[in-house]
Amino acid sequence: MAGNHLTARAFLAREIRLAREAKGMSRAALGKAVFASESLVTAWEKSRYVPKPDAIDRLEGVLGTRGVLSRLLEDLVSVTVPLEWFGKWVEIEGRATALWSFELAVVPGLLQTEDYARAVLRAANHLADTEEMVIARMNRQRILAKEDAPVLVALMDESVLQRNIGGAAVMHDQLLHLAEVAQRDNVVVQIVPLMATVCSGFLGGFVIANFDGGNDVAYVDNQLSGEVVERAEDVVRLRRMFEIFRADALPQRETIELITRAAEQWKA
Repeated sequence: MAGNHLTARAFLAREIRLAREAKGMSRAALGKAVFASESLVTAWEKSRYVPKPDAIDRLEGVLGTRGVLSRLLEDLVSVTVPLEWFGKWVEIEGRATALWSFELAVVPGLLQTEDYARAVLRAANHLADTEEMVIARMNRQRILAKEDAPVLVALMDESVLQRNIGGAAVMHDQLLHLAEVAQRDNVVVQIVPLMATVCSGFLGGFVIANFDGGNDVAYVDNQLSGEVVERAEDVVRLRRMFEIFRADALPQRETIELITRAAEQWKA
């Protein structure tokens, strides 16, 4: 019956609870054994929070589930929430020396304000906790301020400035923030005008991570989940698309002026 269908996240939560009960442990005892609070164990078992991979490893050791929980996390649950939540893309992003991002509909995650990120993540209807994902996204942004920060080239369609994400006040603050960060030495923001003929090639957002002495890796976003792309031929295609799109983009100075004017239009 459709009403009895469990999501992957709820299935993992049930397996944790059943394994704990089979061991005859209380939630408090399990929490103590895996260095977590009783309330967090409760949240895991009620599928409010998904355990991080290190917590899953500790649960496996205490409950003796022999890899079942790890496989559920990797094969089922991880495909239903953003890769940044599980650290896969964050680890790649954190090692990159340069990031080339193209966005068709929203400001890139590394440049989002907290309220804008919350509106985007809430609307995406992910199964993970929205507030925890907002925190994860804000933490990601620290890489732009670290000593060996990567260079970020953020290319966006002009429609990003016009889409109502979170309301007028959120848009106003987000665009002012975007204009401000665009003036950092390691951040380049460029807008592709709506009238540019290259817009006919826009299908979706992606970001390419470049490494000194290593192969580039890309992340391609879609409506259901994201995908890390490592196949050299595919990454080269994405890089070629990025350069073609960028050729029709406004220069940095004109982009900042356009963003500032757009922010004023959102001013309440």
